[in-house]
Amino acid sequence: MPQTSRLFNIVRIAFAVIGAAVVLFLFLNHSEQLDTPLMDYFTADFFAQTGAQNSVAAIYLNYRVFDTLFEALMLMVSVMEVINVSWANKHAEQYKFEKDDFNRKNNSEIVIRMVGIIYPFVLLIGLYIIINGHVSPGGGFQGGAVLATALITRYLVYPNFDLDLHTLEKLEKFLFLSIVMTPVLYVFMQLQPADTTLSHQIYMVTMNSLIGLKVFSGLSIIFYRFVFYEGR
Repeated sequence: MPQTSRLFNIVRIAFAVIGAAVVLFLFLNHSEQLDTPLMDYFTADFFAQTGAQNSVAAIYLNYRVFDTLFEALMLMVSVMEVINVSWANKHAEQYKFEKDDFNRKNNSEIVIRMVGIIYPFVLLIGLYIIINGHVSPGGGFQGGAVLATALITRYLVYPNFDLDLHTLEKLEKFLFLSIVMTPVLYVFMQLQPADTTLSHQIYMVTMNSLIGLKVFSGLSIIFYRFVFYEGR
């Protein structure tokens, strides 16, 4: 039995090495010049067509909005899985919080002071990235992640269970529905005001705001679920 297992491991390693060698050989010996019609299309008239002042925002909020919708869906699925496989979700009646579990007596005074100073700046940076996502590189995903770090760092200072996760979970689902409906109405059904340039700007800001809040909610739920239910 040990010899069979050892032989199986040797065959598996040999297969992996041979496969890697074949892929590397094909990659190094393949040379092909490709035109760039898709890149040219995306970068030629994106401002006139989408109202975005950078091609990245034009791509992920208009040309390839399906990618954005599925990325938001994957985050919501991840949150749902964290909730469904949670130990506390299956043993809610056995789980109780003790007041002594949440206090700041063991926290570093340096961390408390520094987080208090940078906290408003983190919020401002996150909101700035979200609102200006159509003007400069950034947008809802990056800004939402920054806002989530602000809520996460709050736990370092005040580890108290005063966050209503159930409300946050409902909010995340509502935001996802809004993210889906906004491009459906604006991009696909073309329900937009006469002033195309202004309507494009409103659409970009709205989508970035919804995505930012969605990412903020999802990452915060995942963190606090692990902290309060799985980490004790």
